[in-house]
Amino acid sequence: MPKLDQISIYPIKSCSGIDLQSSQVLNRGFPLDRRWLLIDEAGQFISQRTTPLLGQVKISQNNDHLLVKYPDKSSLKLHLNVKSHVRQQAMIWKDKVDGVWVGQESDNWFSDVLEQQVHLIHMNEDVHRPLIKKNLPQDRSFEVSFADGYPYLLTSQESLDDLNSRLKSPIPMNRFRSNLVVSGFKAFAEDEWKRIRIGEVEFMVVKPCARCQVTTIDQKTGAASKEPLKTLATYRKQDGKVMFGMNLVALSTGSVNLNDPVTLIS
Repeated sequence: MPKLDQISIYPIKSCSGIDLQSSQVLNRGFPLDRRWLLIDEAGQFISQRTTPLLGQVKISQNNDHLLVKYPDKSSLKLHLNVKSHVRQQAMIWKDKVDGVWVGQESDNWFSDVLEQQVHLIHMNEDVHRPLIKKNLPQDRSFEVSFADGYPYLLTSQESLDDLNSRLKSPIPMNRFRSNLVVSGFKAFAEDEWKRIRIGEVEFMVVKPCARCQVTTIDQKTGAASKEPLKTLATYRKQDGKVMFGMNLVALSTGSVNLNDPVTLIS
């Protein structure tokens, strides 16, 4: 029976993720998912595309704070809801996005790790980033976190199995940094989905996710190669972009849990 195999969040964009047993579903994404963002002095967002070692920054949640760790460095504690009134503007692709400045301690910590001057900003409840797209229902409003484009990213275990059958060395799902991993379908069946239900929550399947070089970075070591983009490009190319996984928005509220049934609505 089709089911939900994995729930993951990435509190600091491009740093390591946290796997969950269950999560509330919010309009702008799972709670804590991509709510922190690193920016350079010009306000440009920083990701593994230019700074692969971000994947080596490990995140864990402990009650009211995140614990941030990096090899041979004292850990950094980040409170879950930043009360700062100091705002900083960031550029995420073409979007100008506001965030609240976390503080000098976090700036110093990350600047030391990345060996460049950076700032850490947070999206608390006072910060909003409207998601305005023609392909979304126009009778309601949507928001998104500091994610690239959409609140949720879904991948399929069978699609990864298909990809791995074509690779000399199989890769894990963490290369794709998805929020939801499902199983029990044919490979790439998700290409045709329009609406699904996971547990009690209905999602709209908006569009395929175009993949970048982050998928070529080993999340354990930071080493990069040409795969899986080289192989994916041979059979998953659309409009000049390599596709793997689907972008979603939530159409209802509720929660999802591991092993929840996944039902195709349309």
